[in-house]
Amino acid sequence: MELSDPATPDTSIDMSSTVNRRKSGRATQKPVLLNKDPNISQISTGNSGKRKRADPPTYDVMDSNDTESEDETSDDESDPDEEELKERRRKAPRPKKAPSKSVAKKPRTGPALTTNLAVRPAVNGAKKAARPKQPRARPVKKAEENGTGLYSEVFSEGHTLEAVAADWIARWGHNNVEAMCDMINFVIKCTGCNSQVNVHDIEDQDNAPSKLGDIQEDYQALKPTDYPLISKAKGIASFRSTLSGFFATLISSCHAAGLLYSDEAILENIEIWVHTMSSSSLRPFRHTATLIALTIGNTLCTVAADIAENAAKTMRQKEGEQKKKSVNKERVKALEAKIAEGDRRRTQVLESMKYLFDAVFIHRYRDVDPKIRLECVTALGSWITTLPDVYFDGMHLRYLGWVLSDISTPTRAEVVKQLGKLFKNKDNAPRLRTFTEKFRARIVEMAVKDSEVSIRAATVELLDMIRKMGLLEPDDIDVVGRLIFDTEPRVRKAVAGFFAENINDLYETTLEDFGGEEGLADILGEEVEDDFDTPRSSWLKLKCIAEALQSYDAEDDEQDSALRDARGAERLIATGVDSRYAMAARTICDGVSVAREWEVLAGYLLFDFSSTDQPSEDADVTLESRCKLNEKETILLLEVLNVAVKARLSDAVEAETDKRGHKTKALKEESRAIQESTAIHLAKILPQLLKKSGSNPSTASGVLRLGQVLDLEIFQELRQDSTTYASLLDDINKQFLTHTDQSVLAEASTALLHARGFEDLEEVTESKVQGLWEDTISTLRVLMSSRDNDNISELCNTVRRIANLASISDCVAVLDLEGRSASKKKATPQTTASPLSLLMELIRDPELDDGAGEEADETLISATKAVLFYYMWTVRSLQIAISSGTDMPNFPDFALFAQSLGTLVDNRLAASPVRLAAVSTFLDLYTLFATFRHLQLPPNHHNADDIQSLIQHIPTSAESLILSTYTALEKIFAKKSHRTLEAAPDDDLASDPEDSSDDDEDEDEPSHAQQETLIAEKRLCEIAGKMVLAIVGRVLDHEGPKKGKIKERLQRNKARLGSNFKEVLAYLDGPKPKGKKRAPAKKGGKRVVQPVVIEDEDEESEDERQLEEGGEEDLRERELVEDRIVDPDEESAGGGEDAGAGADEGGDDDDDDVMGD
Repeated sequence: MELSDPATPDTSIDMSSTVNRRKSGRATQKPVLLNKDPNISQISTGNSGKRKRADPPTYDVMDSNDTESEDETSDDESDPDEEELKERRRKAPRPKKAPSKSVAKKPRTGPALTTNLAVRPAVNGAKKAARPKQPRARPVKKAEENGTGLYSEVFSEGHTLEAVAADWIARWGHNNVEAMCDMINFVIKCTGCNSQVNVHDIEDQDNAPSKLGDIQEDYQALKPTDYPLISKAKGIASFRSTLSGFFATLISSCHAAGLLYSDEAILENIEIWVHTMSSSSLRPFRHTATLIALTIGNTLCTVAADIAENAAKTMRQKEGEQKKKSVNKERVKALEAKIAEGDRRRTQVLESMKYLFDAVFIHRYRDVDPKIRLECVTALGSWITTLPDVYFDGMHLRYLGWVLSDISTPTRAEVVKQLGKLFKNKDNAPRLRTFTEKFRARIVEMAVKDSEVSIRAATVELLDMIRKMGLLEPDDIDVVGRLIFDTEPRVRKAVAGFFAENINDLYETTLEDFGGEEGLADILGEEVEDDFDTPRSSWLKLKCIAEALQSYDAEDDEQDSALRDARGAERLIATGVDSRYAMAARTICDGVSVAREWEVLAGYLLFDFSSTDQPSEDADVTLESRCKLNEKETILLLEVLNVAVKARLSDAVEAETDKRGHKTKALKEESRAIQESTAIHLAKILPQLLKKSGSNPSTASGVLRLGQVLDLEIFQELRQDSTTYASLLDDINKQFLTHTDQSVLAEASTALLHARGFEDLEEVTESKVQGLWEDTISTLRVLMSSRDNDNISELCNTVRRIANLASISDCVAVLDLEGRSASKKKATPQTTASPLSLLMELIRDPELDDGAGEEADETLISATKAVLFYYMWTVRSLQIAISSGTDMPNFPDFALFAQSLGTLVDNRLAASPVRLAAVSTFLDLYTLFATFRHLQLPPNHHNADDIQSLIQHIPTSAESLILSTYTALEKIFAKKSHRTLEAAPDDDLASDPEDSSDDDEDEDEPSHAQQETLIAEKRLCEIAGKMVLAIVGRVLDHEGPKKGKIKERLQRNKARLGSNFKEVLAYLDGPKPKGKKRAPAKKGGKRVVQPVVIEDEDEESEDERQLEEGGEEDLRERELVEDRIVDPDEESAGGGEDAGAGADEGGDDDDDDVMGD
């Protein structure tokens, strides 16, 4: 389109209305006279108010009334209706009294007097008067740094975007070619390029692509590494918002002045250059032009929406006028003309939007630059919400669906955000049905398998909105509900509401079987608030929770059982970490309110459903049969009960503090009452739960875990009967002696350890623990007296119990105590020997060699653990005796135990569980006695030599066995994780170990690949950690001709076996080097630049400080360079050069080149 001649005035807008304008009743400022306003040309007083022809047309961009057509002026001539008259009278200014003349008084020269009352200023109440808004600061403070022209005006201080846009529109009226030239140069400058176009390039529109190609080649020759839109340099943080804000303001101003419709050359010329730049192969051009084009599109959408809204209002006015008895035809005609003009303008705006969509969006939404794709997705979401009648359809929504598979994380997150805005309104369901059917599978996949946790959480919330619309399939609901067991806390938190709604739907479905809420109320009758032992409606919802959890966990249980069958008894157990059931239960308590009522849940678990086994037609029996729990559901609800009790106690503690953070006496008393009632009720139901659910190992461990929550201090303060607590301990001991499952033994041991932590109850607890010791040792003697293959299972369980007891109780006296026989004839070595000797005999027993079975291996592993605990308690007693000065106990001799461990390691395969346990115990044993090296002994201590003799170095023969075990684990982990190890040198210490046959099992099963890899990494890191401790303790790799070789061998593949392994070996490097920091320059004067050393806690002398060889500090230390006296001004100037050099160096290393794609 040809540009208009700047010398010809534009008569498309009638400017006479600006002179004969009606006075507005809303005027609050004194008007400026025409002859005093420099922005308005002088108007002749001799004519009828017409503007001189010699003056160019001036557009008022701030008043939208000037853009109305001449037909609208006919409203003044037509008779106004009654409503319009009322509106005019309401807006009409009220007459004001003329101010009375007052005599001027001379100013008072004495002390100032006031008649105002002294009022204390309100500091906390009244708000300060708002300051007048200042012009928005530009990114760069100095205008000369921005050059000249439009770029300087937009990005310099002292100019608002509205003023800059109005000034450019005025220049367009004077000379549109020069104004457009300035605009295109502004766009090019925003890309970081300093090239410019001239007026001849603007006039020749067909040559625009060629001219931009030449500019692009010149800019590309400079090899730019950054451009303003993505730069993080200081001073241009608001560049993006200023750039987009200017074009939004410009389009809005053109719309308000009518130029957008009367002079289409403005928008068309901008489109020619900007759209061409958006297809450039140079990323700065493409990204900047795309942002500008999309910003123009956003503003045009807003303009189109405003036009449609005004047209609707005008249509209502027209309909109201036509319904009157006396219709004002002139007014109706004017309103129709106004509606037609609005339709014409809206059609023109939509045509521009369609051209922008086809020329820019369709090509750039799949750009190679993720930032550009993100801009397109954000803009499309804005267009859909602003103009739903145009863009809210399947043709445009499909672009959002396609971008759901984008490889860029921010882009996928933005798509989910924009879709969330659409699905939030339930009225949009019909329009979104087709889109949901097409992309529902991808959205569910993102919630389950996306690599970014934040996107998964946001997608789950989006799926919750889709479910509320009824557009989610039942299978998809189950897939999302299964995320209640997810390992990520944010995902579980997001799925809490989704899971709660699923429970509500299941509960409502179940209620239909009982006739709804009213039918269930008739069956239950009136519920008693404190009676938790009778059925109630909340039991039905708890049953729904258990059923949902069981169904969601069924598939995972099949996978776990298959893995356990394939790998035997070995499992990946994380100590101190909640189980997946506990994490799911915590999420359920946050989302479902009935799950937090732990008294109701405890009553439900204690209810006897045995009567429901008999068939009956009674409604109560039918309800009880519906609420009956199976074994798996009981396990799940026990976890929920555990979490609910902890939540009740934690809420009580938090309730002691009010909203202001103060603790009051009333709140403390209330919190204390809650804790006391919880402790009493919990102590009452624990024996009942153990009696009912103690036979099953899974449920028993859950009940024992609940006992650890009981606050025994409150229990003792309430002066409860000690027999109640003793009976509870008896129940715990019974579980310890009757169960063989390791989880039950561990929970029972932890419960006993928890009980021993309270001094007032220590005597009762100690007596119960001693009873356990006596029963267990007696069983061990009986089993060792009659050894055969039939009692290996019982022997394994007994030794496992001894290991658990030794971990919580001092076992030195118990294991050293020799047995007594009733008669000398019946006395045998097994009945008279000490328990420690019996355990050592098991470790050296040849019948428990490789191939004897898993129970034999477990017996050996438990025996080594028990003996190691024995030496740990021995070392502890020695340290206490030395520090307190009491009599020293007998010094232990661990040579026989170390020799037995070495034999056990030598006879087993490199990666077998028994060998790994033996190597770990061997390293722990020597490291344990190495702690005496740091023990502070009194001067001339008579046992000093005996104590030092306990510190021994690991024999060389054992070192080779340890290193071969490590090498085998290293190879297994590298194979399962598909990593490459560094080639071993010829003088490698370890020989090629024999691999275990179990290492290649399940190699071809992808479902178990991750579990197998984690187990292999766990093994490797455990053994490597033990070796690192031994090296640091100077009991390994510290003596002999090959000193330091093991440390070197550990660090060979440090960077090849993952971050966990790397962190384990980080302790071998010692403390980190000291950091050095220069002192800041002081203003006003010269100074000598000297380094400031940040010292660690361990101070070192100047001679011991290690400096970088050849560095500046090293040369200064050797007096090869002199300290330079730096002037502050010189230093600040030099700092900028150094920063620029650093930036250049950083740019050379940048792999992400912005030169093109």
